[in-house]
Amino acid sequence: MSAAYATREGRGAFVRMDFNEGPPPPAPLLAADLAGALAMYPEYGPLKEAAARAWGVDPARIVPVNGADEGIFLALRLLGGGGLALPVPAFSMYRVYADQLGIPVAEAPMGPDFEVDVDALLAAPGSVVALTTPNNPTGRALPAGAVERVLAQGRTVLLDETYGAFCGQDFAPLLERWPNLVLLRTLSKAYGVPGLRCGFILASPARAGELDALRSPFNVNAAAVVLGARLLAEDRTFPDRVAGAVAARARVQDGLRAAGYATFPSDAHFFLARLEPGAAGRLAAAGILIKDYPALGEGMVRISVPGPAEAEAFEAAFLKGRP
Repeated sequence: MSAAYATREGRGAFVRMDFNEGPPPPAPLLAADLAGALAMYPEYGPLKEAAARAWGVDPARIVPVNGADEGIFLALRLLGGGGLALPVPAFSMYRVYADQLGIPVAEAPMGPDFEVDVDALLAAPGSVVALTTPNNPTGRALPAGAVERVLAQGRTVLLDETYGAFCGQDFAPLLERWPNLVLLRTLSKAYGVPGLRCGFILASPARAGELDALRSPFNVNAAAVVLGARLLAEDRTFPDRVAGAVAARARVQDGLRAAGYATFPSDAHFFLARLEPGAAGRLAAAGILIKDYPALGEGMVRISVPGPAEAEAFEAAFLKGRP
């Protein structure tokens, strides 16, 4: 495993505010009878049809992948030979996969509040421009106008919508107008099932066919196919869970600001903050995991807030008794 994406064993014993996990779905939705599905190799038609109905796109545009991570790898393998233009900070696996594939990366540093510098990005060389909105680790969303400005340059735009549901963004309608757009989606975050490893690439039918030809024949397992299709078709509570996570993030962020800590703008259920050095270790000792980001500066951390329970635990461990 890449050191940039390393995690600890035994996370189940902690309040988990480190890996941007979302609020989980109702248990009955995950109690499907999987015996029949597990007795044969998976077939992806039902999953693609469920995604197509949920997102209003042609099933021919959809490629099932083993989480958005595999989508990044396949897209870079097919399209990244001319280099990758990447706003930074960014999700670590873009750099990891680019390095594995021998793809040069041109970084476009963000501004002081972690806003994407579109001019710098447009000037950065590469056949593919990678965007994530909201960004990970910053949580900041990129306005639709900025995305279309990058698309208008003509390069392939790999747009990661892993966290799009947390701010109501939906770029699927742009697929009809921009054949150079490739979208990444996943059920890991907004639907709250990261262990399912069920993701999707959305692209033009021609490009989707090229990407589909690169994936392993049974890359998404049968349980993920059955449960993923069920969640897309039947999970009526996920918008409320997403809204609850965003509200809980705002609550924690407001509490930190009131206590005198610097936090940075976010449109997702996680945010960056500057705490005292060693705060992440002290919180871990209290049973709460957050993510250290020392590369962004001393005391910089990312805090994920899946819901009110995590907000309450953080407040009790870190903010209780502070002025």
